[in-house]
Amino acid sequence: MKRPWLILFFLLLGGCQMAEEARLQEAYNAERQGDDARAFQQYLRAAQIQASPRAQFVVAGMYLEGRGTERDMEQAILWYGRAAGGPDPVWSPQAHLRLGGIYQGEHGAAYQHRQKALAHYRACAGQGLAECGRALARLADPPSLVAAPVQAVGGAAPALPQEESASQAAIALYERHKSSIYKITVYEQRSGEIRPLSLGSAIAIDKFRAVTNHHLVAGGGVPVSIDAGGEAVRESDVLLWRVVRTDPVRDLALLELVEPSQELVFTRGIRAYDSIRVGERVFAIGAPAGFDKTLTEGIVSALRREQGVRLIQTTAPVTYGSSGGALFDAEGRLLGITTKGVQAGGHFNFAIAADEVQAFLAE
Repeated sequence: MKRPWLILFFLLLGGCQMAEEARLQEAYNAERQGDDARAFQQYLRAAQIQASPRAQFVVAGMYLEGRGTERDMEQAILWYGRAAGGPDPVWSPQAHLRLGGIYQGEHGAAYQHRQKALAHYRACAGQGLAECGRALARLADPPSLVAAPVQAVGGAAPALPQEESASQAAIALYERHKSSIYKITVYEQRSGEIRPLSLGSAIAIDKFRAVTNHHLVAGGGVPVSIDAGGEAVRESDVLLWRVVRTDPVRDLALLELVEPSQELVFTRGIRAYDSIRVGERVFAIGAPAGFDKTLTEGIVSALRREQGVRLIQTTAPVTYGSSGGALFDAEGRLLGITTKGVQAGGHFNFAIAADEVQAFLAE
């Protein structure tokens, strides 16, 4: 037989839970009716009286946005902190994620604190929230490219006739890098329909970020890739991107995967612009006319500057859909990002030097 005080405890607990649910439902109804002030008061009571983690999280967000109350960053941090410190498996990691964003500087430099941001991202990554793992990697490992050592793409091989050897090197280069080049289609919604706005390519530089051309995403819309090995496309094959930042002068844009559980195959090794020589053999991989992962070949025609931006002119074809793809040397080192082709009595094609991409990522 249960002791009377134990029975009373469970009755009181049940009553508190019922009161919490009723208050949260009333707050939700007020939100739906557009009465943010009444919704805030109900959420605040649930947060204060019942210590509801959901209410604590919502109250913090309303303080952060100034919705239903005055905007107050200190109160937002306070209530996110209470939700983060609780045992709730849903709201605790979400609150840590929001605090990480605040301390990363998403809401102004006044609250920026790198160590606090890292601590909150580590906490929710440890709680299993994939987005926190991505945020932690983003903060701890900023996007970058690195100088690649001189190394034959195919590795050590028996001596072959010159033509056959060049062919084998091209095959090895393609196999090594094709998976890091992604076709990008930018879609927009117009008159209730989703339509393609632009077509291009991108090269992945780490597990969740890629570089493409600014002109590809300048018109807005949502960049999408389909990374399917065969004809059948699964939901996991569809990659949605967000535009992190752009540089119109260099014609570069940094993309990041929206879904934190997806990962990219990537290429990081580059070769310095000053070491490139006119006449040397180069290869481009992109999606000309939408034909994904197409390899083309040419030579370096000239080294130029346009508005201070270092460019590589090449005979390797760069057509519609190739923009944002990659230009490699014969040893598989990234020389630049293909950007445009000009047809005027011949083909004049250009790539933005990898040094410019590296500078863009470092800014």
